[in-house]
Amino acid sequence: MIRRTLVVLTVALVWSAIVPVLAGAQLAGNTENYKIRVRRINGAHIKIDGKLDEPIWATIDPITNFTQTQPKEGAPVSRHTEARIFYDDNNIYFGFRFEDDPDKINYHFVARDVSSGSDSADILLDTFHDRRTGYFFSITAAGVQFDGTFDESRGGQGFGTIDLTWDGIWYSAVSRESWGWSAEVMIPFKSIRISQASSQEWGINLGRERLRDNEFAFWVPVPRFEGFMKPSRAGVLTGLEDIHVGRNLELVPFAAGAERSDGRQPQLNKFTFNGGLNARYGLRQNLTANLTINPDFGETEADQFTSEVSRFEIFFPEKRQFFTEGANYFQTPLQLFFSRRIGAPMPDGEPQRILEGGKITGKSGAWTIGALEALTQTQDYVDPAAQTLQQAPGAFYGVLRMQHDLFQKSAFGFMTVNRRQQPGSVGQSESTHAVDLSILSGPHIRWVSQAMVNTNDAHPGVDAQHLGWTSEFIYDSDRFTYDAGGKFLGNKVDLSHTGFEPEVDRWIGWTSTTWKPFINRYGVRQLFFNLNYDQANGTHGELEDSNAYFDFTAQFKNFWQARFRGNYDRTRFFFFTPDFQRLPNTRGYEQPTYIVELSSNQSRRVYFDLLFQTQKMVQYNENFYGSLKGLQLQSTARLGRHLRWELNAIHIDEHLLDGRHFQYRRFFISRLTYQFTTKARARVFAQYAKDRHGNDLSINSLFAYDFTARSALYVGYNRQRRSPFAVTDLGNQVFVKLSYLFAF
Repeated sequence: MIRRTLVVLTVALVWSAIVPVLAGAQLAGNTENYKIRVRRINGAHIKIDGKLDEPIWATIDPITNFTQTQPKEGAPVSRHTEARIFYDDNNIYFGFRFEDDPDKINYHFVARDVSSGSDSADILLDTFHDRRTGYFFSITAAGVQFDGTFDESRGGQGFGTIDLTWDGIWYSAVSRESWGWSAEVMIPFKSIRISQASSQEWGINLGRERLRDNEFAFWVPVPRFEGFMKPSRAGVLTGLEDIHVGRNLELVPFAAGAERSDGRQPQLNKFTFNGGLNARYGLRQNLTANLTINPDFGETEADQFTSEVSRFEIFFPEKRQFFTEGANYFQTPLQLFFSRRIGAPMPDGEPQRILEGGKITGKSGAWTIGALEALTQTQDYVDPAAQTLQQAPGAFYGVLRMQHDLFQKSAFGFMTVNRRQQPGSVGQSESTHAVDLSILSGPHIRWVSQAMVNTNDAHPGVDAQHLGWTSEFIYDSDRFTYDAGGKFLGNKVDLSHTGFEPEVDRWIGWTSTTWKPFINRYGVRQLFFNLNYDQANGTHGELEDSNAYFDFTAQFKNFWQARFRGNYDRTRFFFFTPDFQRLPNTRGYEQPTYIVELSSNQSRRVYFDLLFQTQKMVQYNENFYGSLKGLQLQSTARLGRHLRWELNAIHIDEHLLDGRHFQYRRFFISRLTYQFTTKARARVFAQYAKDRHGNDLSINSLFAYDFTARSALYVGYNRQRRSPFAVTDLGNQVFVKLSYLFAF
């Protein structure tokens, strides 16, 4: 029955998405009246100090007509706002003048690309004027840079259209004055991808954020439900003539040394030295090659402890810079490529060495391209359980992703992901090949679909159970959101070495409706009513999981939020015996859940999120069916301009169904960051977890000085300790890493 329903649903989704496109649906909003013509002016005498005191700035007509998105959609910006733009042979320049009460300006010193709760000046540049891709630059009132790339073909609203892993080389400064604050920004043309045409038009939008009033204002107006500027709703920048780019060759050699001690694996308690090279080269104006040789990721922060308990593998995000930058080029509706599989930790806790990696990302004509290859080293390790010498075979990874533009913001594409073990080794090779289609019509409609075939050594051959597909339709507006979709992964699909789709052998369907009336009275800003139902059946028809919930959220005028959720879930899993053993037969478990949550205004110096839940649950790790009550507090405190403290405390109380207490689970996660300047910072990330089996302690501390966006000095100390001791306990580590950018 569910198969027939999903087929009918898919056909309906395709039709509802394609019809508006074929009918000639227009891009969001009318931006014809928003045009800026810039002049070429010699910028050699500009000192990027944020002051706008050079005579050049006085000769440029200011842009002043900024419009609020929130809190008062369509109203003029509440404080006088000016922006000025010019360019020369090699750079484009922006100057901002923001009037404000000087003692009420929000500014906090944080690391680059970290949300800081600071006032800011924002820039969108669609350098190919394709109304779907572009660059985002932001400078806060503390002088902190924040940047990324836009890609509307992925769908989404607000910051969901921005990939923040991109770090460009650009220059900026701010000056806080008695009348408010000002900013200067210089973006070299060689740092971005642009057309080769002698005369160019770009898409552009400019924004101002005043956090104490939650005010977001833009030059080209942005609807409230979209939340933030994007290329399809940009104005036009003209007047760019004969600009120079260059190839932009960057070499970043590095050296790193680490001393490990007091670990449970004696062979790992030693000093190690590592050196390598990262390189970047502009193959064409919009195509970039990256290379890493013998990479080191010692400065990468540890994974955060999680209280989640699941019968499936738990997802942890990628944090290594080589893989995070440009990761959006490899994203598809199914997660067929998961870069954490490359150089994953071995059974003794050490990551497998990556010998080299390379990738090419960018755009060529109507094609968006992402290609990646990596080679891991064959590596010996001591099996922690048997204390015998084992070998992790090396493997080659190859990924190719290509996507072709369709219509105004739509695209079709294909992807191939391959892992090959070294010849003669024992392990698994995998290959996945897929095609996908995304249809975006105007600001409201999105439909994405993908079909794939997976081959692997665990299940030789190819049949229907090696196939998979997904299809999802989303309609989003300022008052209403509808989401429906389906997904199938056969029981012979195995992406455990290349992707992340652990829930195989399943048919899945879902539908969700959200009504979000904007009240703006009686102390209430907006309400959200969400109804959802999803169901998963095994490929033989048996019910695996079904979930229905109602979610109500109220956002108040002071930007606090209150939320209630009632959830009814049914899950099929093993029977459990009174002594916590699994029996081979299965049953369905009912899991009603109730959640109450309160969140404060995140633009304040101190804000929090407090959540209480009570539910029946299956404790998969401990093999029993029971109940829990949980309380979670997440808080952030900006203590002065330089110090930031984040705390996550979780307390979970588990009981058996007969009322007997089983265990407490507690998690304390603390991140303390002190930003000395915009370039120098120190961070201490500490985690503690405790249950009936013992406790875990993890500490990651780091001092970093950023020479540029891609080179730095790191000095760090890491500690991992378990009690009772575990054989994978890595003990203490002190490390130093130096990398430096040479740009040509």
